[in-house]
Order: sequence, then C-alpha cells, then structure tokens
Amino acid sequence: MSDGKYYWLKLKRDFFKRHDIHILNGMEYGREVVLFYIKLMLESIDHEGELRFSERLPYSNSMLANLTDTPESIVDTSMEVLQDFKLIEIDENGTIILPKVMEMIGFETDWAKKKREYRDKKGQSEDNERTDRGQSEDNVLPMSDKSIEIRDKRLEIRDKSIERESNTLSHCVPPTVEEVYLYCEGRHNGIDAQRFVDYYTARGWKNITDWKAQIRVWENREDRKDIDL
Repeated sequence: MSDGKYYWLKLKRDFFKRHDIHILNGMEYGREVVLFYIKLMLESIDHEGELRFSERLPYSNSMLANLTDTPESIVDTSMEVLQDFKLIEIDENGTIILPKVMEMIGFETDWAKKKREYRDKKGQSEDNERTDRGQSEDNVLPMSDKSIEIRDKRLEIRDKSIERESNTLSHCVPPTVEEVYLYCEGRHNGIDAQRFVDYYTARGWKNITDWKAQIRVWENREDRKDIDL
C-alpha cells in the first residue's frame, strides 16, 4: 500500500436507504450506477476523494470502464447521472472529485497496524494464561488488594508508554521550507514550498506520516486554480 497506510471506506449501515441512493436504485440501470459509484469511491480513498490517471492525463470513460470492470455504456450513463446527483464533480482539468468520500475514509499506518496486531496477539496469550491459572486456582493463593493495585498501575504505565510511542511514530518530523523546496525542485512540480509548510504547520502536521508522499498528492491538485486546501 502506498505511503505506508491502509485505507478503507466507511459505509454507514443505512447507506442504501439514503435518499439519493434509494432513488438511483429505482432507476433503469440504477443498481449498476450505484455499484460503479462505490467502485469509484474505493479507487479514490488514498487520493483524498479525487481520481486522475496522471498529472497530464485525466481518466476517460473507456479508462474508467477498464479500471472498474464495468461496461462502457454503463460508465457513460453513470457519469452523467452521478454528476446530476452531485455525487461526483469534474473540474476544468478533467479531475474527477467525489465530495462525500473525505468524510468516509478510514486509515491506519503500517506501524499502527503491526502494533495493534501485536497487542491483540499478546492479549490472547494473557487470556490463555488466565484460563490456565483458573484451571489450577485451588493451588494458587488469591492476589491481595495491594498486589492487584500494583499490577493495574503497571498496566496503566505500559499502555501510556505505548500510546506515547504511537503518537510519536504516527507523525512525521516536519520538514524545513528549504527541504520542501529542494524536493519540489527535483520533481519540477511548481509547488510553493512556503505555502506547503505553512499549511501543515497551522494544522500541527496532524495525520501526516510522510511529507514527501503528501507533496505527490498536491502535484495532482496544484493545477486546480479554485482549490481550497
């Protein structure tokens, strides 16, 4: 997965009961249109709700048909209908924008995933230990209140340590304006280094684990004059 993150799309339980989706489902080829829309959302989740083949080349309907394994006639119909329902937008450069996707994206970093799996595995081991101890509890003296208090305190300290480590590793070390400038200069993308640094500094670099990867996201958005970053 690119930039060390695992993404998923968070569909609410009542997604198919939504007014717009419910109406679409009742139209001719409506089910195919909704399925195509979901496929577009999934393709866009690691691009912040935008779809574009490359910096110079937007997706055509035939390319979308191949990408989503959908008949081109359905793609032609879907692109018109989805724009009418304001579920997608196409900017002046041909970039496809799915405005509702940003509020439906979930992700975790590669490191966080491994840590979660480790803690889950460790938790299972501790459960098994407790089960084994329970089977021979007649031969074990019960823990005193003081021992329980000490154990709980140790667990609390351990969890806080893990949380601090997670918070530290889930954020990147903010780059300098000069670092951003040199990286952008090497890629010839024309991004304003000062603007990039100011933008994420104002937000505390929240959820940014790789600033170079974020630069590459901006490359696909910089051509839009009306962008609201």
